[in-house]
Amino acid sequence: MKRTRTILRGGFVLAISCLFMAPSQSTAQKVMSQADSVEALNELLERKKADAERMQRMLEAVNEVDSVYKLRYPTWIVLEEDLKERIRRTFKVRKIDFPPSADVQVVANPDAREILEVSIGDARMGRNDVHSYMSDSLQNAILDGAYVREVIDPRPQERRVGQIYGVRPRFASVYASAFGAGLLFSNAWGVEAKLGFEEIGYHFWSTGSMRALAVFDQFKIGVLFPIANGTSEEHSQPLDIRPRKLTGSIGFGSEFQVPMENASINAMLSIGDISSVTNYRLLTDSMDFYFVHTVTQLSYSHRLELSPGHLLTLTGGLGYHQIGHGMVQPDLSVTTTDKEDFISPVLRVEYMNRVSNMFGASVQVYSAIVHMKGWVELIRNLLYLDLQYYSPIIRDAKPWEQSYFFMLSPRIQVIY
Repeated sequence: MKRTRTILRGGFVLAISCLFMAPSQSTAQKVMSQADSVEALNELLERKKADAERMQRMLEAVNEVDSVYKLRYPTWIVLEEDLKERIRRTFKVRKIDFPPSADVQVVANPDAREILEVSIGDARMGRNDVHSYMSDSLQNAILDGAYVREVIDPRPQERRVGQIYGVRPRFASVYASAFGAGLLFSNAWGVEAKLGFEEIGYHFWSTGSMRALAVFDQFKIGVLFPIANGTSEEHSQPLDIRPRKLTGSIGFGSEFQVPMENASINAMLSIGDISSVTNYRLLTDSMDFYFVHTVTQLSYSHRLELSPGHLLTLTGGLGYHQIGHGMVQPDLSVTTTDKEDFISPVLRVEYMNRVSNMFGASVQVYSAIVHMKGWVELIRNLLYLDLQYYSPIIRDAKPWEQSYFFMLSPRIQVIY
């Protein structure tokens, strides 16, 4: 009997447990099923988002013009005001902001039968936008071409930056003109000849002297010697080469440059004298004459790149030169009877265009003498034309100066 009660009690407890446990298991299964459904929906949503992003990228790719081929497609700027206003209204309808004064530019396919892009400044409508939001009549009007427009070539133009003499060449460089000549090797050594003293404005044969210099990179040193040309008084035209009024001297010259970033410090010194007469053809007068005894300058130059290939060089400094007055003695010796000293600031502005056909110009003022130079490239990398002009300003010309002196010369220059 006791055993029977125990069995019944256990069965009752088991029945009660089953009664309460069954609903709990069913609820857990439902919760798990719902969680799986939410996770599946999230995964499906993410896949759909990824698909939408891929579709958007594909639409954008179709709407954009490949930059590689865009340079070869017909491109023009709409200049007719009525048509420009119609295009602007289309942009406004789409609420696309654009600069009011910007050009309206059109890019078409190679046969100009389909609009690939319309832009106003940085705002643009691609191929799909044009087909979706621009009327057929407006598209036909744009493609018709029977209006004022400017055809442009979007391809980048070749930008040539030419070489100039004085910069260390790859192998060697050489130039020759009436103003001088030079030879420079890749190690920045070479030789150079200069006629006259452009530093004080007296170019070509106006001083009667030539400097022959050995070039050792930043340092130049050499001799100064007289020339026999330029003493003739025969000239009748304004642009004739005028005779010189200075006699060349014998001495030495040197130059030194300290390069810096976009700048340089420049120094030069020349000292010459005339002790005796060896050749009367060297003299401007057989009894008394003037000659350049000393020239020295210290200056600072700063280079500005206005744009690629366009250089502006500003130079300022201080200079000194001395003019001697010599008289020929009976024994053909020369006595310096007088010396006149000049101290003056040096101011020079030089512009150079090294793009396409090169050219350059400079203006220098020293000791109330304006010295102007100009040059232009005639045959690329070979033939140039140089011109120089000096004239005293504010004051009258000195006894050894011309009222003006002009000289034109071709220049051969090869750099390789």
